[in-house]
Amino acid sequence: MKKLTTPHLLVGTAANCPDIRYATSFDAPDDVYVLVLPETTFLIVSDMEYGRAIEQAQRCEVECPSSLNRLPDKRHYFLPSLFFLLEKFEVTSLEVAERFPVGIVKELEKHRITIDVVPASPFSEKRAVKRPDEISHIAKTQKAAQAAMKAVEKAIRDAVPGKDGILYLDSEPLTSERAKEIIRSVVLANNCIDEGTIVAGGAQGANPHEAGSGPLKEGEWIVCDIFPRDLTTGYWGDMTRTFMNGKPSSEQKRMYKAVHDAQKKALATIRNGIFGSTVHKATSKALEKAGFETFIDDKGIPQGFIHSTGHGVGLEIHEEPRLSISGGRLKTGMVVSVEPGLYYSELGGVRIEDLVVVSADGVTVL
Repeated sequence: MKKLTTPHLLVGTAANCPDIRYATSFDAPDDVYVLVLPETTFLIVSDMEYGRAIEQAQRCEVECPSSLNRLPDKRHYFLPSLFFLLEKFEVTSLEVAERFPVGIVKELEKHRITIDVVPASPFSEKRAVKRPDEISHIAKTQKAAQAAMKAVEKAIRDAVPGKDGILYLDSEPLTSERAKEIIRSVVLANNCIDEGTIVAGGAQGANPHEAGSGPLKEGEWIVCDIFPRDLTTGYWGDMTRTFMNGKPSSEQKRMYKAVHDAQKKALATIRNGIFGSTVHKATSKALEKAGFETFIDDKGIPQGFIHSTGHGVGLEIHEEPRLSISGGRLKTGMVVSVEPGLYYSELGGVRIEDLVVVSADGVTVL
C-alpha cells in the first residue's frame, strides 16, 4: 500500500469535537478516536460501544480493542489500537487540529509519529456548506427556539408593572431567571437543551453575552437570545428578539428601528458569492447612517455595534462562515445568523437575530 503522510486524527466526543459526529454520525459520552485516511475513515470505540457503533455509525469502519486483538492501555485506552492501524497503513505522520489533546500528542511522538498542527480539519470546508438533511435538522431546532421565544414573549407581554417598575406575572416578580425557566421548559419539550439562554433587561442588555439576572422592569429593553441544541441530531438553532413591556422613548424607538433596518439591509445583501465582510460593512454603514456610532466610552467600555453581523450555525453554535470584517466568500447552502445589535450603557441593548440559508440570489429565513 502506498505510504500515507498526512492522515488526520480526531480524539474526543461528539459534543467537544463536532467533527467526530460529522465524520461518523456517532455520539457517545466517552472519548473515541477517528483516524481519517485518504480512502477510509476508522472509528475506534470501546468494546462496550462496539455493537452500538456498528449499527449507528456511517461513512466509516468501526473497530475496538477486541476487534483488533489489542489490549487497552491503562492511561490512554485506545492507543494500542491506533498504533496497530498506523503500522498497518504505514502512517508515520498525522495532522491534528489546534485544540487536540497535548497528552496524546506526546504519546504519539514517543511512538515516532510526526505531528503537524493544522488550523482546520478535513471537514471544515464541508461542514460550512450544509447538506439538505443538515438544513432540515437546523430548521427543526430553530422551531424549538421559535416556540420558546413565543412563550417568553407572552410572559413579558402579560406581565403587569408594579409601582416599583418591576414586572409581575401571576403576582410574582418576572425575573430573568423565571423567564429562562419558561424558555427551558419549552425547549426541553421539543427534545432540545438550552446551554446559555440570555434574558437580559435594562443595562444588562448592553453587554451582548450577559445572561441576565434579577427582576425585569417596565420601559426597559429585554434582550432574549435562545440557542438550543437538539438532543438527537446535535444541531443548534439561534434566535434573538428584543422586547419591552411599556412605552419606549423616542430614542429607544429610534434605536430599535435602526437595528431592524440594518438587519433588513444585511438580509438583502447576502447571496451566493458575496463576502461575509461585505455583509458586515453594509450592516455597519446602515447603523452609522441611522446616527448610531460605535466607540469606546470614558470607562473603556465599547458602545454601539460591537460584534460581527453573524456566524455560521450547525454542529457548533459558532462556526464558519463569518459575517465579520474578515468574513470570506459565502456559498449556497451555508446557514448563517444575521444579528445586528446596538449596545449603550444608558439605553440598554437591542439585538434581532434570525437564521438564514444562503441561496444563489438571496436567502431563505428559517
